[in-house]
Amino acid sequence: MKNLDQIRAANAIEAARKKMGAKEKGEVVKKIPTMIRDNGILGALAFAREAGEGYADCFAAIITHLRSVKASRADGIDSFLKELTEADSGEMRRITSEAMAYLNYLRRFAEKPEKGEGGK
Repeated sequence: MKNLDQIRAANAIEAARKKMGAKEKGEVVKKIPTMIRDNGILGALAFAREAGEGYADCFAAIITHLRSVKASRADGIDSFLKELTEADSGEMRRITSEAMAYLNYLRRFAEKPEKGEGGK
């Protein structure tokens, strides 16, 4: 049986290959954890709904991971938003904590810009 870190890493690798492989999306992945810390997962999700493809793709990857570890039943951003608005504070903390732990892996596997393209 795989442990939670193995599941997080495998899901992050898969998401990076499919959705988060573009350089600009790799940059978005680095911004999401700060947004969650500063505004909460609901605030970050609300922003992602309006901000566009990169943010929505990042949250789609988060939702897919949360489903795989049975931390959510949502199948998209709107159903995730509904689920979060109906969750109690303990459930919100658990979902947020797992999302942040997953993002630690996803931001490492998402493509980073090449030197000369904004990278260091």
